Amino acid sequence: MGAVKKVFIVGGGIGGLTVAHALQRIGVSTRVIEMGDKRDRIGTGITLLGNALRALAELGLVDACLEGGLGWDTVSVRDGAGTILSEQSSPRIWDADRPAALGLMRPRLGQILEDFATKSGAKIDFNTTITRIDQDDRGVTVQLSNGETDRADLLIAADGVYSKIRQSIFGDEFKPHYAGQGVWRYTVSRTEAMNGFVLYRLPTGRVVGALPLSKELCYLFFLESTDEKLRIPQDRVCDYLRNLLAPFTAPELVAAAKVIGEDKHISYRPFDVLMMPAPWHRGRVVLLGDAAHSLMPQMTSGGGMAIEDALVLAQELNRNDDLETALKTYCRRREERVGRVYDIAYAICREERKPEHGRDYSMGLLREGYAFLAAPV
Repeated sequence: MGAVKKVFIVGGGIGGLTVAHALQRIGVSTRVIEMGDKRDRIGTGITLLGNALRALAELGLVDACLEGGLGWDTVSVRDGAGTILSEQSSPRIWDADRPAALGLMRPRLGQILEDFATKSGAKIDFNTTITRIDQDDRGVTVQLSNGETDRADLLIAADGVYSKIRQSIFGDEFKPHYAGQGVWRYTVSRTEAMNGFVLYRLPTGRVVGALPLSKELCYLFFLESTDEKLRIPQDRVCDYLRNLLAPFTAPELVAAAKVIGEDKHISYRPFDVLMMPAPWHRGRVVLLGDAAHSLMPQMTSGGGMAIEDALVLAQELNRNDDLETALKTYCRRREERVGRVYDIAYAICREERKPEHGRDYSMGLLREGYAFLAAPV
């Protein structure tokens, strides 16, 4: 019968919408509470590696995602002029006949997940927040900002790294902290040279990365290491990015620098990270995705970990009649796996900030991480 019949999900992002769809597929009624407006989805792009595609395939979502983005297999390192220094194919861990990884625009992914969740029967309340949570042995009651009161068997907090639900239930013990890095992301037209995950590296160590999002688009990213969070006035952002790109002479990067400011989406995000120890639940409230673990980007796995969370939580709620057993098993299965990815990504970050080993050290950590992700969830 499963542990729950009705679930609240706080947060309509990748993790929240994926778990809504996953639960609806097994007959659990879901209601998603999202503080934002559905028209406000923004962002550059996201990369989903083979482990995430494997989970999406199990949930019946992968075909639509592949149609909405661009699959790729190639990982290459190039010099500042674009000359290939090394190139390899990523293993196709989930399907030998389909791409190893996928890039797509975040708004597009959000719309795909929303469409599947609603078609599966999920109810989504936009522009709505929870103002009060009351738990007892039989369920959880919430009061909503629209004045409504509702009750369910479980509340899933998928409301991000700055989760208000986490703070309300767990207090201030678990807070994200700045990891000493941030990333600039800049959406540009894709050229044939940007055929997969590409790193352009200067002798000074500065790196620009490129990831494809569609046949027409890709995004460039620049990691910046700073002791304090970087703050650039908005009227200086375009010049700042031009200066970052100026030392690179690869034709595709020169072309990208020339059109900075021409209505291209530019974002900067400091990395506030968190890895909560289990348990990720108290009573009938459980955390999912960035609310429990916000990762550095070096393993390109933040979204993928949230998708895996959604799959595993739905599995455990379906196979266990006892809610506490289901939640404990979910936390046990996820904490070790996510924790390993968190540690590897953080180790690469530390090496990038204050190099103590050769370049092969970070590449070795990446290979270790990818091999770990290839293992079954």
